[in-house]
Amino acid sequence: MKNYKVGLIHATLNSVNPILAAFAKNFPEIETVNFMDEGLLRALDKEGEITPKLVERFASLLGRAVETEVDGILLSCSAYSPTITEMRKRFPKLPIENVDDAMIEQAVKLGNRIGVVASVATAGPTTEKAVKEKAEALGKEVEVFVEVNTEAFAALNKKEFEAHDSYVASSVKKLLDKQVDLIILAQLSMARAKTSLKDVDIPILTSPDISSNKIVSEIKAFYR
Repeated sequence: MKNYKVGLIHATLNSVNPILAAFAKNFPEIETVNFMDEGLLRALDKEGEITPKLVERFASLLGRAVETEVDGILLSCSAYSPTITEMRKRFPKLPIENVDDAMIEQAVKLGNRIGVVASVATAGPTTEKAVKEKAEALGKEVEVFVEVNTEAFAALNKKEFEAHDSYVASSVKKLLDKQVDLIILAQLSMARAKTSLKDVDIPILTSPDISSNKIVSEIKAFYR
């Protein structure tokens, strides 16, 4: 069997280790190649929305991945997930997945009251919109409750890991008070906080394992 190569598109260094760890654990035979532009997330925070200029800048990373002859691409930044339709149009000759689509689909199938914790301001509304769109596509009505805690991301950038996890936990508690059925940790970088939430008795979904499984299954089906 061919040893496939996956291109990982990042807008923050914080997403790199969680997704690499998931591939190492689940698919050690898969080669991963990272393509990074940290300025993308900062520019998005400044603009408040994905502008045509940012779409071009993001697409340039995928272009580099294609030039590296990857077999598939995973977009690791939730804030840029809405670009996936455009990216698939531009690069139709290989499978492209975003980091949160499979996780969101799983969430919609599991519950009716869905909690979302995000640590980047734009990721909260983006994930909420994606959940509602997925629910509509699946013919299901859901309620979505969002907690955005930008202090968590700031702590992670300063490598204050315990503080990051504590901020995430405080947002999770607020959602539990709203009696949600499950909670989505919206970004790859938040996955580490799950280990400190072991006492939470509802599902907490994170994207590294789910998204790595999704892109690998899509690659295998695409090249079958």
